[in-house]
Amino acid sequence: MIKEYERELSEADKKVIRNEIKATQSYFPKTKKHILIKLSILVGFVIAIYNFPTLWLIIPLSTISFSVVWMLVMEVKDLIRLPKFLKEKEAIIETGIARVREINIDRYIKINGYNDEGDHYIIEREGKLIMIGGQEFDGVRKLKNKIEYIDLLDSSKKRGYNTRVIKHGQNLQPYHIFKGKLPEELMNTQLWNNLTEQEPFDGKLEDLDQYINQGKENRAANK
Repeated sequence: MIKEYERELSEADKKVIRNEIKATQSYFPKTKKHILIKLSILVGFVIAIYNFPTLWLIIPLSTISFSVVWMLVMEVKDLIRLPKFLKEKEAIIETGIARVREINIDRYIKINGYNDEGDHYIIEREGKLIMIGGQEFDGVRKLKNKIEYIDLLDSSKKRGYNTRVIKHGQNLQPYHIFKGKLPEELMNTQLWNNLTEQEPFDGKLEDLDQYINQGKENRAANK
């Protein structure tokens, strides 16, 4: 059902990192421009207060200045930090490692927006169930019969630089889609406890039929 392994970066992996490097490099000229604009604004405020030292002008300009200075400090920190970060990403292309979690799927149930943590999926494979999903699956609407959850790590395997989900094979239609709030009857069961452990256990999607029907009844009652 689940196969975990590590491998060298593929060309597709390296392309992802190169694209991120290009996107980060484009940040420099934009940020420098923003810094110059903010400095000009602050100088303008100083000149205005110096020439018109009235309370009604000093208070609002001082308040705005605090916000401008805070943004300025954050942007300067980014400019100082990013060159090192870029070097680290460039090193990933040569020495990085891909950690892959491969999941094979027979059937699945989709849970839309579970617990404000993104979509989740209850996967069935050869008499086993497991629940996967979360923010990492953002943008994934349907599953194919094999997915790869890929982390790109540095050579020490201590720091990740990219995470993505790749789908392979045949498109699968969901057995069911839970929309809205999950039935309380399901969430109070050992079955749900097993699913939240996110480790495979014996079961099949039909084990959830009574809760699927309960959810339909709850929605009908609320109309």
